[in-house]
Amino acid sequence: MDVTELHDEENLLVQMQDRWENYDSLDGIADTHDPFELAGAPRFELSEKINDLLNHALTEDENLLLRQTLGMGCKQRSVKDLAQQMGTTQKAVQKQLVEIVEKLRHHDDSIGLWKYLNR
Repeated sequence: MDVTELHDEENLLVQMQDRWENYDSLDGIADTHDPFELAGAPRFELSEKINDLLNHALTEDENLLLRQTLGMGCKQRSVKDLAQQMGTTQKAVQKQLVEIVEKLRHHDDSIGLWKYLNR
């Protein structure tokens, strides 16, 4: 492996760590070379589409649970922590997460998001 490749990988890792530390503060910054941009889909535009899907398809409690589990807009939390907070078992939280994913998978708005990503 070339030394420049290692240097590039390290720079990308540092950039990703910096972006995590400054999460939500970077959406308005125009970046000419954004490693987080998907084939012409700016990050903020994709975030809006995902937020619209989650807000439309899920209840408020389901939305919050999924966001905390995945770390969307907040630090990621474990199923164990969420179960303790909710006063239930880890299995119950996992079951609820499976139901949420199935609900999203079969929701009409998911097709719109899929079309957007594959345009």
